[in-house]
Amino acid sequence: MVVKAIDLIRAIRDKHYEETKNLSAEEHIRYFEQKAEHLSNQLKTKLNESSDKSMDINILINQD
Repeated sequence: MVVKAIDLIRAIRDKHYEETKNLSAEEHIRYFEQKAEHLSNQLKTKLNESSDKSMDINILINQD
């Protein structure tokens, strides 16, 4: 299990290196800002979906 995690981390680092090796410092920063923004949007979507499901369940539970 630990070896798989290390292999996964190495693969992610290698991918990032290949995608950014020819970028200027400014482009490199922009690259990771865009990645961070994309992740943030994904998390917000997941939280909203989770919140919506919780609200639906609460509505069903509280019906008289």
